[in-house]
Amino acid sequence: MKQVKKTIQAIKNILSSDVQKTLHQYFKGLNNSSSNTNTLVLVQCVEDLYYFGLFGQITSSLREKNAIRVEQFVLRSLRIGESKSLFSFLISRYLINPIHNLKWIGIYHSFCDGVGYKNASWHPYTDVIDCYRAWQVWKNLTDKTELIKLQLDGVLVGDLINDSFLRFKPAPTVDLHDNYLLVLIWQAYRDVRRAKAYFLQRKPILYLTSYSTYIQHGIPVRVALQQGVRVFSFGNYQEFAKQLNLNDWVHTKNPDDYAKEFSLLNHQDEKLALAEAALAKRLSGGVDNATAYMKKSAYSQSDLPVPDVRDAVVIFLHDFYDSPHVYREMLFPDFWEWICFTIETLQNAHIAFFIKPHPNQINLSNDVLDKLQQRYSGLAMIPSGVSNKQLADAGMACAVTVYGTVAHEMAYLGIPTIACAHHPHICFDFCRTAKSREEYAQFLKQPAQIGIDKTTMREQSLRFYYMHNLNLTAEMAELRDAMMKFRMICEHASSEANLPEMLQNMTSLSGYQRCLEKMIAPND
Repeated sequence: MKQVKKTIQAIKNILSSDVQKTLHQYFKGLNNSSSNTNTLVLVQCVEDLYYFGLFGQITSSLREKNAIRVEQFVLRSLRIGESKSLFSFLISRYLINPIHNLKWIGIYHSFCDGVGYKNASWHPYTDVIDCYRAWQVWKNLTDKTELIKLQLDGVLVGDLINDSFLRFKPAPTVDLHDNYLLVLIWQAYRDVRRAKAYFLQRKPILYLTSYSTYIQHGIPVRVALQQGVRVFSFGNYQEFAKQLNLNDWVHTKNPDDYAKEFSLLNHQDEKLALAEAALAKRLSGGVDNATAYMKKSAYSQSDLPVPDVRDAVVIFLHDFYDSPHVYREMLFPDFWEWICFTIETLQNAHIAFFIKPHPNQINLSNDVLDKLQQRYSGLAMIPSGVSNKQLADAGMACAVTVYGTVAHEMAYLGIPTIACAHHPHICFDFCRTAKSREEYAQFLKQPAQIGIDKTTMREQSLRFYYMHNLNLTAEMAELRDAMMKFRMICEHASSEANLPEMLQNMTSLSGYQRCLEKMIAPND
């Protein structure tokens, strides 16, 4: 009965929402449909007001330049918690998702000419074959490394399946024997087949996507890139759009050449001053563009007592249910295995350490923290309300993270960091990045041996901050900021919000027009 009530409430929430009406009417009023052309653009049908508005405006603007047909990719297949019971699974797949589809397909139809394909469409013969193939893969999996390296029909999907399990099960780590993993492998087979059929047959010139993580986002991106389709993602906070490629298909900004590129810039002192002003604002409890996704700053003022962290390591936790492979080359399959390895290594080496939860973790993470404390007695936990600056001022020796922004924040405060993924700070010395678990363990046993002084760490942190957040031309910075303003308003939009005017103002920017030209430029 409880599940039935939740289902009814979920349906009411879908049907009662009318915040999209203004944009729906706005795009219908543009009336620029050109469905008879063979030039095709595919967009994600994301159930998010921000992406609906952004994709609608971009495709409407593209129509002003060229005759195009716009089709939507309907990505709804997985739903958080659908594996709790057979009832939950069937209701999610055959009631909740179809109702969502009905609503959002209709909304996107205000600027789309039709549906390209759906992740969850039913093809009895091939879907049964895919189910058998998935079962064959699932029953032979022996470890998580093997899962993450899994390819299906020539497409790397293992990391997407791994992260989808964490998010949608939800669970802090993958259970290789869980039936839901079989469901995800089956869905991945289906998604690969549908994506290949669409991109091979329809041959769009452009694909617009929100993110490139999880099965429903990542598989179309990777298949599209294999087929030579130009792909743009809009999932990071540092730039208006990122063009993806086969060597870099994550939607996060590419940091590989930050140090080299900064060394070539003119007026470096001025740029460092700009970075310091912005970073100082964040460290005083403010929120900048780079951390706008956070509901609460890690540097908010707090009256909580600060534990004695002198000469101790502080481990900064991540959201256990977030996508760990949003960056490349992570040494661990998930944050659970990472924290367990880290705790055990520090305990065995008799090194004092504290653990600080992520300030914006979801409520489920509290259960994981309880599980950690049951598994490892005597863990020293720091309340999330204690600011990171307070910890640095209290004399902590080293920060440990997988790939968090805390690395350059700590460097600015004179604290070195240890990381274990292809993170944004990869080319700077203030963060030691392990290339293997053995090297990671060695770093943990010598936490404060960084090899550079605090002045150098501070300057490098500012170099990083400038390259990651401020290294844009004036016109592209103006566009990024306009996009961020629209995004923030969409998250709290009411019927009074003048969203069409905001989009129209964005289209008048020179940076916006430059991005459009890049999207439809001839292939090299």
